[in-house]
Amino acid sequence: MQNTNKGKATKNAASSTAVATVAVPTLQHTGTEVTYPQLWAFINEQGGGNLHNVQVVPLPNVQLDQAQPVPFGFNGKVGGVRHQIQTWLLTGVNGNTSLAAILSAASKLGHSAKRPNCLHAMLNGGYSPSSATWGTGYVKLVVQPQAK
Repeated sequence: MQNTNKGKATKNAASSTAVATVAVPTLQHTGTEVTYPQLWAFINEQGGGNLHNVQVVPLPNVQLDQAQPVPFGFNGKVGGVRHQIQTWLLTGVNGNTSLAAILSAASKLGHSAKRPNCLHAMLNGGYSPSSATWGTGYVKLVVQPQAK
């Protein structure tokens, strides 16, 4: 059999690795308040309207190894409602970080699933614009790619 390459290098398709970069939709504080309508628009438009498709991800400024991983909401009763909900927002419910799992568990403690103020606080840096940390997000929401 005759070599038709005549000394030219051939490219082995099996050894060529191209990595496709796909932008993952996220929602986080970028200088202006993340509002409830923006939150639900993100869930509906980017997450397909399904809370299971949206994960809560702590940002690098969260100190998960500390008793107060963020500078608000952990000053009250240890194990209290706000303390528990914020812990779930940072670490998930039994490791499940989907917004569905977190809001479902939090609703049993009286937290609104429609106007989740603890999530709002974690996205915006406190429970009020007068908070010293307002404007600094501590979590972001990330849409998880779904199998097709």
